[in-house]
Amino acid sequence: MEVQAPHLTSVYEGGEVMQVLGKCGPPPPIDNGDITTFPSPAYPPGSTVEYQCQSLHQLQGNRIITCRNGEWTKPPKCLDSCVISLEMMEKHNIELRWMGEKKLYSETGDVVEFACKPGYRRKTNAAKFRTTCREGKLEYPTCERQRFNTRS
Repeated sequence: MEVQAPHLTSVYEGGEVMQVLGKCGPPPPIDNGDITTFPSPAYPPGSTVEYQCQSLHQLQGNRIITCRNGEWTKPPKCLDSCVISLEMMEKHNIELRWMGEKKLYSETGDVVEFACKPGYRRKTNAAKFRTTCREGKLEYPTCERQRFNTRS
């Protein structure tokens, strides 16, 4: 017969170690995010904390985690947004496909569509002109100047 003992967490308070049954320490930090309340040194079982992401980051996972048996449930991640660079578009001779679109930030999973600037043609495979933002990374297609035959 297997018996499960309660989890013990060591919490340092006033220079001495206090053994607390089933309590959790501070919630785990996450990149580009923070908890919405001031952290405590210890949390009783059943306590919850909420995370939020910094500006231009997208929360993936459950924003609320819970202290269970001295352990926190899995914290969320804050994913980078893609910044659509005007400089990179100029370098690759492309523009956003939808002329009225001025959106320069896209969240992970968003699809971004490019087109060649006037006077240019596709150098990259056509499929690359419809690309997906993946955790802050975006592939830019390339266009080259159109050449016209000037035979006499």
